[in-house]
Amino acid sequence: MVDPSPDKRITRTASIFPVLVIFRILNALFTRSYFQADEFWQSLEPAHFKAFGYGELTWEWKVGLRSYAFPLLFEITYRIAGGLTQLFNLLITLVCQFGAEILALLFPNSDLASDISHDLYMIPAEYAAEFEYYSVLYGPKILMAILAATGEYFTIKLIQKLYIKLFYKKDTEEEGKPDISAVTNIAAQLTLMNFFNFFFITRTFINSFEMVLTAIALYYWDWSGGQDILTLSFSKSLFFAIFACFSRPSNAAIWLILGTFLLYNLVRGSKYKLILALILKISSIFTLVLTINAAIDYYFYGEIIFPVFRFVKFNFTSVLSEFYGTAPWHFHIAQSVPILLGYTLPIFIYSLIAVHSNRTTPGIYVNPFTQIKVVIMANIILYSSLKHKEFRFIYPLQPLFCVLSSFGLLKLKMKFKDYRALKKLLGFLPVVAIVAAAIINFFNESGVVEVMKFLHDENQLESIGFIMPCHSTPWQSHLHRKDVNNLWAVTCEPPLHLLDDPEAARKLKSYMDESDYLYANIPGFITKNFPSLTESKETDESTSDIPEFPHHWPQYLVLFEHLDDKFIRDYLKNTDYIEYKRFFNSLSHWDSRRAGDVIVYRKFNNRMELERKIIEREESMG
Repeated sequence: MVDPSPDKRITRTASIFPVLVIFRILNALFTRSYFQADEFWQSLEPAHFKAFGYGELTWEWKVGLRSYAFPLLFEITYRIAGGLTQLFNLLITLVCQFGAEILALLFPNSDLASDISHDLYMIPAEYAAEFEYYSVLYGPKILMAILAATGEYFTIKLIQKLYIKLFYKKDTEEEGKPDISAVTNIAAQLTLMNFFNFFFITRTFINSFEMVLTAIALYYWDWSGGQDILTLSFSKSLFFAIFACFSRPSNAAIWLILGTFLLYNLVRGSKYKLILALILKISSIFTLVLTINAAIDYYFYGEIIFPVFRFVKFNFTSVLSEFYGTAPWHFHIAQSVPILLGYTLPIFIYSLIAVHSNRTTPGIYVNPFTQIKVVIMANIILYSSLKHKEFRFIYPLQPLFCVLSSFGLLKLKMKFKDYRALKKLLGFLPVVAIVAAAIINFFNESGVVEVMKFLHDENQLESIGFIMPCHSTPWQSHLHRKDVNNLWAVTCEPPLHLLDDPEAARKLKSYMDESDYLYANIPGFITKNFPSLTESKETDESTSDIPEFPHHWPQYLVLFEHLDDKFIRDYLKNTDYIEYKRFFNSLSHWDSRRAGDVIVYRKFNNRMELERKIIEREESMG
């Protein structure tokens, strides 16, 4: 029986995509916790602001530091949610009106029928609002699940492509070597059962989107050393690679290295016509992507703007990025890489040494595995040289980690075919990784998200204040209440006035934002920024012609247990406030200010209602 062609073998595994989508949708729906502020504030919040016309933008969006291309996907999702809500409202209105009219015809003189008819007329508005809210909550999750599955799908296809290019032979099975399905299964296992993927990949971070774009571009990349430059596939690679660079300029570090390898092979082969064709293709696609991004950003900002240049200036040519924290040079080596790889770290290390091509043709192209290893090492060195470091910054390297680990594991399985201990270990560790990630996704730091859903369901919201480290919760993307008169939180604006200051490094050390002032002297901050509770009768600063204080005591006050223990509980004792709701957030936290539960205090201006709530609370606790 003749083996199918390599292309047909890849097509045969296309059915894995629905599996990836279903798995990631479940992953997304199971994720109800908070990781970092950018998950909401740099994606969902600007999209919500644009789609619904209300919300809050961080300073990056006010000064044009961010590209709107990624949030635009969520705006489209929100607008689809709005359209579906209108359709749902129309359908349920027709059904309820029909039911009310039938009752009126059948029971014209019945008071009960009249009451039911009245209730039927009230149903559409109530249910339509709930339909829109849950669409706003879960629409982005579904979108990210599809994007995540797409990134993983192209990662698996890249691994298949490299296997065919470097290892595939028609007589593979006769030689006792694995078929392409073996490496496909390994790749699927490594990406689906990766701890950090399950924790991170469906979250609404730009880094997840960047990883997806990188995976697609890597699949279409010319790994032959120049033979595919004139093809449509390579044009697709350039498009997604350049788009990724506009989304996150640091992504260019991947393509500059791969591009150098490609150019080197063309020069070495004296293929100058192809070099010219490459330059023309890059120039034309760069212009196309630049135009698309400029149009998207013009749509959001209302002016021609190129955020990529401002992003580079802030993060790479100034010290202001250090405002958000610094880490030692070995952070990515000692923490980021182990966390991204999880249980496959030993396999990856083995792969760096043992994985190489079975086919080498010096003078035509450099081994793709060599290129991948150089890209990984160079990027880790580059990111390690930056003072501000986070795990997610190197997440676009995840497809390349998966490539090497897949071929390393394939080699190990072939080397130790009958080693049962290895098989048991490879069956046990992935399950542990996913269970651990699921627990963290569901429980750890879930209170800061759940509190916004709780507040959404509260009636007659007048004002809400958050006395906690800035951006500790999502905002209108999860509250989705336009009727709140006063919604505020403690801020943490960076010192943008130091951007061009030659002494910025020295001045940055002594700069304090509002959040710093709060925790440096809690009683002093409260006294300076809030009126006395005995004198403050109004919670909405809009009722005061000339506000004397930056903040006024709100109807709902949200804070962490740490601040409650330190000051607020005693300060609010015997006032119109009562602890109204408490949400579990974390057992421990690296930031002590965010330790413990999330607590909601509510102010009752009616003394009788306050006393009733106090009695109800004591009875529930007793």
